[in-house]
Amino acid sequence: MQPDPRVAPGWQYETPPRTGWWYLIPLFTCGYGTPVMVMVAALKLRSRLHAALALGYFAAVLALVVARATASTGYDSDDENAVVGFVSLVLWITGTIHVAALQMRVRERFFRRAAERHHGFAHYAPLGTGVDPALAAAQWRAARREEARQLQATQPAMANELMIGRPDLPGRQYDDGGLVDVNHVPAEWLHRYLTIDRDLAERIVEARDRHNGFTTAEELVVYCDGLTPAKLDLFRDRLVFVPR
Repeated sequence: MQPDPRVAPGWQYETPPRTGWWYLIPLFTCGYGTPVMVMVAALKLRSRLHAALALGYFAAVLALVVARATASTGYDSDDENAVVGFVSLVLWITGTIHVAALQMRVRERFFRRAAERHHGFAHYAPLGTGVDPALAAAQWRAARREEARQLQATQPAMANELMIGRPDLPGRQYDDGGLVDVNHVPAEWLHRYLTIDRDLAERIVEARDRHNGFTTAEELVVYCDGLTPAKLDLFRDRLVFVPR
């Protein structure tokens, strides 16, 4: 089955980690569950720093447990009890905020690694930077299309071997960013990959057969009834013209 060309390749086959509930552990345990969740995040992120912080949280929780046990015997002063209560509140709030931040970092790491594995995109915009991940992926695909076009222009034999612009062919492994070879792809694939009406896709196929293929995008407007320059601009960047 061919993947959806509008989705970054490979991402639809991976499930992001479900970390949205992590902050609830320290929140509902008054901070006592913080060491466990920070250690889980440290293992996910492979971070020695956060592993050390998890141990620090554990030591703080242990100290609070001992202090509360001592306070229950009635030997501590009111001031000492107030200090214990204040430290406990700080641990509760700090732990919840820290775990909430870590759960975002774990998801960010997943998407970055997924992008790098599936198409080598090393500049994936991390979450929280103000850059929409979908926009970053679209920008990468546009750059990938430009690279594939250069390959088609300079090394046509290799481009043919990589099946650039041929999503309809089985066994293709090279990701060309979503290019479509208008001169060879069947109407069904034009309809699917260019997101155009089926009737328009069929008219494009009829026109290319009459004129033995196209050489430029502008020829589609000239020879295909119903295709306006405005409509062409919606998918012009995804077209490639391999000679027939």
